[in-house]
Amino acid sequence: MIAKTKARSSYHHGELPEVLMDLAEQHIEAEGTQKLSMRALSREAGVSQTAPYRHFPTTRCLLAAIATRGFKELHARLSDARASQDTLAERFIEMGVAYVEFAQTNPTKYHLMFGSVLGDFSDYAMLRDASTECYAELLDVQQELITELGAENELDLDHLGGAVWATVHGIASTLINFQGRDYIDIPTMRAVSKIRHDVRGTLELLHGPLLKPLK
Repeated sequence: MIAKTKARSSYHHGELPEVLMDLAEQHIEAEGTQKLSMRALSREAGVSQTAPYRHFPTTRCLLAAIATRGFKELHARLSDARASQDTLAERFIEMGVAYVEFAQTNPTKYHLMFGSVLGDFSDYAMLRDASTECYAELLDVQQELITELGAENELDLDHLGGAVWATVHGIASTLINFQGRDYIDIPTMRAVSKIRHDVRGTLELLHGPLLKPLK
């Protein structure tokens, strides 16, 4: 059963987009995107069947809005993680931890942000901008790293950025896909369990050679 986000009469009209996104996330988590129904959402929100379409012309627009919100939330987490550490090496690792933790606590958003449901973001300017700004936060700290190492002629920012993102994305996706499966008698599950219980240590292991000159 899908939990009610708010009582039907407890929000103002301007809050309806947020209410619809919250309800949609709950529906997707329970039933997947294929069964998402604007009619069901409007009924649960206590509004007319046409009201959601004033904010989201199509179901796909609603999904894009949820993904946009996800990128903004992830960006905020990365920014906070970056600001919380004193050294560049610590910032680098802490941002990776924040990324993985966001994915684990927001799997529905995360799949919309990086999965195949939406695919090309070119039809949704706000989604494209939010994803670009979020990724720029990662690239910015990596540019700091290249500069600090004096490796401008050795490390390409796009290549490094892609490699680092692939690392944290791979860890995040693995932990989501194997959520709740902790059978340590199976070698692959034992490996997943090690990563889940020490995300920071995993990132330090993978990025240690890159960060060693900074320590």
